[in-house]
Amino acid sequence: MLKRDFFIPHDKLRGTRLEWLITDDTPIESTLFFNLWTSCMGIAVKVLKTDYFKGIVNGDLDPNNYGQLMVQDAYYCFNGQNDYVTGATCADNDDWKVFYNKKADKYAEYNKTYHDNWHIHDIESVTPGDAIKEYAQYEAYVAGSLDSPYLSVVMLPCEYLWNWVANIIDGYTPEDSIYRFWVDWNGGEPSGAIQMAQMLEKYRSEIDENKAKEVFRKAMEYELQVFTDACQQTNQILTK
Repeated sequence: MLKRDFFIPHDKLRGTRLEWLITDDTPIESTLFFNLWTSCMGIAVKVLKTDYFKGIVNGDLDPNNYGQLMVQDAYYCFNGQNDYVTGATCADNDDWKVFYNKKADKYAEYNKTYHDNWHIHDIESVTPGDAIKEYAQYEAYVAGSLDSPYLSVVMLPCEYLWNWVANIIDGYTPEDSIYRFWVDWNGGEPSGAIQMAQMLEKYRSEIDENKAKEVFRKAMEYELQVFTDACQQTNQILTK
């Protein structure tokens, strides 16, 4: 399995107009992203407390719940690749065009995981739940209708939240747990999210911070609903 990380490698940035991203050392605590994240910390904690992640930590998550969410995530990531293509096509300037084309390439690389390991070919191979479908539709709207920076705003919750949860539960999930791989797969340095935060910071003066908070919060709420639904749907089937 490829690590669930959408960081653009430095060798893909050298020689481009985004080479500055390689050496940018802006403290994350001073960024717009940090403000957006801390404003939604309550939602993040609710995600952490879902039955899904209790099951990851305890090693007793129903495999149906795990598999179901992975299939939903495939739908999200296939759509995400398309959103970055849209974002590059509609880019406000060449910086965003280059960045979103690189992000689309990273998603295409990662999406092979679903082809090879889950035998899911494309979006049409998945029947999405309501939450993930609405989430994908909202991100597509942002990609095609709002200024370029807002696509990074709406995509950041997924890219950072999974990493944040994995790092939080790292010390609580035994090494021999059946779901230990999820923690290792998603944890570590949030490099991809940091790159996006750096891009937002460069264009911070062009961003309506209230609008950014609205977009970021909506994406966080969808994340919470997706993880909540992952267990509830199976429970409904078992009790019928």
